[in-house]
Amino acid sequence: MQKVYSHRQIGVQSLIAHGVGFAILGWLFFRVDLAGVSLTMFATLAALLTASVIAFITLTCTVQGEEFRVACGLFGWPDKRVALSEIAGVLPTKTALISGFGIRITTRGWLYSVSGRHAVIVGLRDGKQFLVGTDEPTKLADAINRSLGREPSFKLIRGAMLDVSA
Repeated sequence: MQKVYSHRQIGVQSLIAHGVGFAILGWLFFRVDLAGVSLTMFATLAALLTASVIAFITLTCTVQGEEFRVACGLFGWPDKRVALSEIAGVLPTKTALISGFGIRITTRGWLYSVSGRHAVIVGLRDGKQFLVGTDEPTKLADAINRSLGREPSFKLIRGAMLDVSA
């Protein structure tokens, strides 16, 4: 199975946010006398923060065979897989500033993102849709649309902002 498209984006915003989290945790541990707070609690918080870094340091988008896959982190989990036959069409877009990054629900569907506001909006044939953050929105949209094996349809996609130049 030949890959039509594969790109891994480094989550710069994710790294910054996690770095701030580690700095705050370290400051609390070494500077603040919190009565009743144990070393176990700090170790647990540090482990959770580390797991979050591992899960959201990268986002890899792949179009291969009959599938589009979005995989987060160093181990490819969490991920989302969609058969190309289920996709109506894909458009480049930008996410709202308030949408942030991570995996979350937005007014335009689920968002999978590790950094930045550039994204593609994936319209499914059943009327559902989701967004995928990427630093290559036009390349990703073109790769998926070319791989559909038919003319893409954009009429079911809600809230696509077509101007991604800004």
